[in-house]
Amino acid sequence: MSNVIQIEEMRLTRTRRSWSSTECKHMHLSMDGEGDIVTCDDCKKQVSAFWALQMLSEHYQKAFAKLQRKYDEQASIEKKTLHLKAAQLVEAAWRSQTMVPICPTCREPIFATDGFGRSQMSKEIAKRRRAEMAQATSATQSEAVKGTIDENN
Repeated sequence: MSNVIQIEEMRLTRTRRSWSSTECKHMHLSMDGEGDIVTCDDCKKQVSAFWALQMLSEHYQKAFAKLQRKYDEQASIEKKTLHLKAAQLVEAAWRSQTMVPICPTCREPIFATDGFGRSQMSKEIAKRRRAEMAQATSATQSEAVKGTIDENN
């Protein structure tokens, strides 16, 4: 990155003053709004308002990035927790001494010894089958209703 920025007639040269690590880092600042003065509370030196603004901007960016990482981490944990909750519900259902979980589609009981999870099916095929079953069920119900109406007439 160049230290000189040229825009037509205007030229801006960025200089970097460095100070040793033994000097103050100016981490605690006070701003006097009437005199437009920024002073370090630790070493009592006056610092440039531009430098203070730049330092605040850098610290804000670092703090925001840290907050974003924590947010992403929490979202990841919550996403995993959802899976864990589902697994815990299934496990609790199978641990019951008196009840057995049932399939929500066919209403048949599912035992732990049935090999739950060992075989799998494509989601697309499963969704198609479910839609076909729903259509067949609604067609059967509408025929039953028609038959009832015909008997009453």
